[in-house]
Amino acid sequence: MATVGRNKAVVDLPKYKFQGFFAWFVWMGVHVIQLIGFRNKLLVLINWSYNYFNYSRDIRLIIRPFSRKSKTDNL
Repeated sequence: MATVGRNKAVVDLPKYKFQGFFAWFVWMGVHVIQLIGFRNKLLVLINWSYNYFNYSRDIRLIIRPFSRKSKTDNL
């Protein structure tokens, strides 16, 4: 399963293969079902709906702080 873009996904299961809009809904359903707790599921659906209708394209990056070691640190 993979999302390809807005309203597009690919689902490749042993017996079934989907693509396009229906596969996108299957992808969303599987990911929401795997969340624990009703509140988490509801919040994710609200967040996805908000981002879908507002064309929100926020960048989500996980980065770690970078510090350059000087030559004297290795001594």
